[in-house]
Amino acid sequence: LRNMFLFKAKKMHTHPIQRYLFSAYLEDGEEVLYVCHRHPAVMLKDIVRILVAHGGLSLVLWFFFPQLLIIYGLWSFVGIVRLFFLIQDWYYDVWLLTNMGIIGVEWTGFFDRSSSRVEYPSVEGISYTLKGFWQTMLNFGDVTLAKFGGPSTITLKEAMNPKRMEKYVLMYQEKFMTSKNFQDQEVLKQLLSDLVVEHVKKHGLPDKVDDKP
Repeated sequence: LRNMFLFKAKKMHTHPIQRYLFSAYLEDGEEVLYVCHRHPAVMLKDIVRILVAHGGLSLVLWFFFPQLLIIYGLWSFVGIVRLFFLIQDWYYDVWLLTNMGIIGVEWTGFFDRSSSRVEYPSVEGISYTLKGFWQTMLNFGDVTLAKFGGPSTITLKEAMNPKRMEKYVLMYQEKFMTSKNFQDQEVLKQLLSDLVVEHVKKHGLPDKVDDKP
């Protein structure tokens, strides 16, 4: 029944590739309007660590022991695989803002993914915090969504551009609720119309009342 309240967004802030990659998490008629990622800066320490451990170490050892080139190549390949896994983990840990609600996706491996859904009518409010110099300068922080009932809040840590994310959540929630209220009115009108038609079929039209004295 909730699919009847879907609204059609005039503009989707997503790329077709993004809509394809996250299509498995959507229901019939649902569209991804905005993808909320963590800031890429959260990967910086791990990227540097992998590059030093695999790339830098291989180059240093190759300089002193060039005869072990195959081993260095294999070790570098392991580093590439780790980098790929790290980027995949970052890319698929997101919130998806759709024309139905908010989907939280968590990716912990190629065969280990999970998702949770919050419908727009269940959203009580949204807030964000920026802590420290780097979060303020690079514009990322924790975004918290408050819900009616169940667990009181859910959080996307180190989200990129949290102010824009807050803006889109509130905008899409308003559009959904407006569409829902309109559909509720249309359903009520149709119900009343059906009741009138059924009454006429059973009892016929009322006799004309002559208002003249």
